[in-house]
Amino acid sequence: MTQPNFEQMSRKELRAYMLEHRDDEQAFHAYMDRLATEPVLARGTIEDLQDPSRFGEILERVNKIKQEGRASDV
Repeated sequence: MTQPNFEQMSRKELRAYMLEHRDDEQAFHAYMDRLATEPVLARGTIEDLQDPSRFGEILERVNKIKQEGRASDV
C-alpha cells in the first residue's frame, strides 16, 4: 500500500485520514506536527488569560470557533 503525502493534505484531510487509520504512526506524527506549527483557535497574551474579565471573553470566542468547526466538520 502506498503511503499518502501528508504534506499535501489539508489539516481537515489529515485529521480524517488519521482517524480512519488509527494505527498509522506516521499519520499521527504528521498531524501533531501540523497542529504544532499552525495556529488553531485563539489569539491573545498571557495578560489576557490572567485578567478574569478577559478570560471569559476569550473562552466565549474559543467555544464559538469550536462550534463553527464542528458544524463544518473540521
